[in-house]
Amino acid sequence: MASQVKAREFTKRGIRRARRFLDEVRERPEIRSDPPRALLEGSEYTRPFSGNLTVDRRRRRFASRREAGEYLAPKLSPFRPWIADRMSLWSWLGVFYFRNTVRIVDGAAKLSPLDETFVIDRSDKHNYRGRHRHYLRAAWQLYESHGDHAAFLLNQPPWARGDIADRILQSQPIFNSVGIVPLILGLYTDGNRPKRGSQGRPGGLRHLRRVLPQLERTYDIYGMPPHSLVRILPPEFEPWIDGLASGGGTSEDPGPETSGTAAGNGSPATPVSRSGAEATFDTTEAEVDQRDPPQWEATVRESGLAEFRYKRFRTTVTIDDATGTLRGRVFSPSAWPIGSVSASTPQEFERLAKGEVDAYLARATT
Repeated sequence: MASQVKAREFTKRGIRRARRFLDEVRERPEIRSDPPRALLEGSEYTRPFSGNLTVDRRRRRFASRREAGEYLAPKLSPFRPWIADRMSLWSWLGVFYFRNTVRIVDGAAKLSPLDETFVIDRSDKHNYRGRHRHYLRAAWQLYESHGDHAAFLLNQPPWARGDIADRILQSQPIFNSVGIVPLILGLYTDGNRPKRGSQGRPGGLRHLRRVLPQLERTYDIYGMPPHSLVRILPPEFEPWIDGLASGGGTSEDPGPETSGTAAGNGSPATPVSRSGAEATFDTTEAEVDQRDPPQWEATVRESGLAEFRYKRFRTTVTIDDATGTLRGRVFSPSAWPIGSVSASTPQEFERLAKGEVDAYLARATT
């Protein structure tokens, strides 16, 4: 039976040491060495994760992103609102499960030259910009957000790359959309392979990336289901639509109640006045607060994590143990980050977070 350990996070020094470990493996890939125990557990390089998270020392490798996602999802479920951008945790998990995810060729570890597949360094803008390539984070996000709609990507090994995966994972609006991910996979994949010519030909993936911003000016494309998106694509896409993979769901018409919907709300896919997924939100709806300040303050000071909601926008809250400062990020209903907040009191923190939401909605209606 696999032994369990309490999850930890890398400090800045730990991030640097972890990147050196990856360089050491690249220099001597045949050794297949484990990460040093001091790197994973020592106070010099790590600190305890503020939530009650335990992970297993696995003997088996993750055969696919699906297997990694299935393993991580139940363990990370209690912390889901706070960890998508917790790079110190993902970096530690990447190194902790290094032997379970690294590609092995002829008995030797074959690493990408990009450290962000295992370790994400906020202080390195090039590394941080590639955070979508992190093997475990990508697997978890695909599994949690899209499930079998992303079966083509989930059934690949954790280290598998490709233009389709990169296009989906590196664009937050596309990744968080209701229908664009299944649309891309339906149009441009066939079974376990990309369709021939799916990149550069007319109506291919690169063409779609150029067309989406144009459609965004008229339609709420990030809230539309795939069968509605198919109907508004230009004629150049017809050959790809005619060849949709069976079971992809993009050509299926669910009937008049949801056919041609915008934002998945059952109303016709009518044009909206501005681009973006929040165009149809009611800016006058009443406040909906999940917790009043004393309650969520007590939660964050006890566990290090909390959240509250306002006008369907969600704000995550963490605390700096050294200074007591409250920090957090504000997310739209489609999980798109719209701002960051920092304050010394819960009242000031909540005021600033609500101000971010109100300012965002004001911009959306102008």
